[in-house]
Amino acid sequence: MAKAKKLISAILDLDTAVEFSIDIPTEFDGSITIEEQLKFLNEKFKCTKAGEIDINIEDRKAHFKWILPIVVQEAEELHKEALAHAKKKDYSTATTLWVKAISLNPVDPDYYFNTGIAFFEQNNYREAIDNLDYALQLCPIYYKARLILGTVYLKLRKFDHAEKHLLESIAFNHENTLALLNLATASSVLKKYDTGISIFKKITEINPLEVRAFFGMAKIYSLQNKIQDANECYHKVVEIDPKGPLAAHAKRLIVADRSATQELKTNPDIISMSDYQNLDDIFSEAYSAYLFSDYKFSADLYKKYVNTKSDDEQAWYSLGEANLRCGHLETALSAFQKAIKLNPTKALYFKQTALCYDLLNRNIDALNAIKKAHDKGKSDSTTLMLYGKILIANNDLTKATELLLQAVKRNKQNISAEFYLAHAYWKQGLKEQATEHLYWVLNSKVNTPLKADAERLLSEIKST
Repeated sequence: MAKAKKLISAILDLDTAVEFSIDIPTEFDGSITIEEQLKFLNEKFKCTKAGEIDINIEDRKAHFKWILPIVVQEAEELHKEALAHAKKKDYSTATTLWVKAISLNPVDPDYYFNTGIAFFEQNNYREAIDNLDYALQLCPIYYKARLILGTVYLKLRKFDHAEKHLLESIAFNHENTLALLNLATASSVLKKYDTGISIFKKITEINPLEVRAFFGMAKIYSLQNKIQDANECYHKVVEIDPKGPLAAHAKRLIVADRSATQELKTNPDIISMSDYQNLDDIFSEAYSAYLFSDYKFSADLYKKYVNTKSDDEQAWYSLGEANLRCGHLETALSAFQKAIKLNPTKALYFKQTALCYDLLNRNIDALNAIKKAHDKGKSDSTTLMLYGKILIANNDLTKATELLLQAVKRNKQNISAEFYLAHAYWKQGLKEQATEHLYWVLNSKVNTPLKADAERLLSEIKST
């Protein structure tokens, strides 16, 4: 059963259009008549495969109405059902329903638009592009489709295509932060640095607390070797959202005052940490020292940092990592525990705590910590290997074998997982399986102390 009608409307600010739209001529600044503007807009937007577009200009704004004469009720019901499934992130079912809706009414752009988003969420970018592109062929003023299309091309690293569609979307919606952020990112990658900076600044005018804009500006300034400007933006990120994920990155990327940090290296007790900006410099230098394997200096810097700013979970975690590298297990353990106290939801902190307990031969504590890390979502190959190793120490060989097999499956080059899997098999009396994995370790091209352990275990197996 069919009914009429479906309306999609949009408003194009002509001043914004001149700035963003790729092919809107500069004469739209007011030097041509309204009739000439209408003629141009009709030529640009009236090439639609379905429906009709009405355009009206008033007060430097073009008002668009796209009208689809017929709406199929059965298709609309499928559309509503698909939206409900998409809201639950059941994109596969949603896609199937929208395809059915399209078969009933193949000229409704809403169905193609939403199908495109569903394919995008399923990482099927080719189908996403095809559906979004067809939505625009049906309704050229569907600027939301332009935004998603630009985002898809950004994912595919086709930055020139992304830039084109994002510009056209922003021409209709010039305060959409996501579109502007994506456009600034595309501009930056295309080395249009001044354009990128200009867009990021525009975002901060719309939302002065948008940390992603300040972080993006900082990255461009760094590429331009404008260190002071970059540092100011990184500091702004930390100031706005000190506990956010970008703040941790920003603190690492700040270029520290080398004279101050050199003095600190000579005598770490003489510098006052009361200046917050200096704190960020210290964090950055600590991170740099860690990267260059100067773990003791890194640990000294992080210690100085947390003595002043004790509520920074990332700093406590980093202090733990530096001390772990120095072999200071109890100090590392204490730092990881402080990080957990500040953020008990972070699986990584529990994993590193488990590692410390394991190295300290505190098997029950290690098991409790690694179980929490796993329960909180940490299931990479290294975590599974550590979990399996700890389970062996706690004599749970069946579960240890299961997890170590998963670790090997997720990373076939995980030599530690292969070794501890062999150890688990050996403790269960499965000599053949144990020997097979030990030979794999010994034949690996990677130089590792585990090879000596593998030789000793293999010798023990052969002697029994």
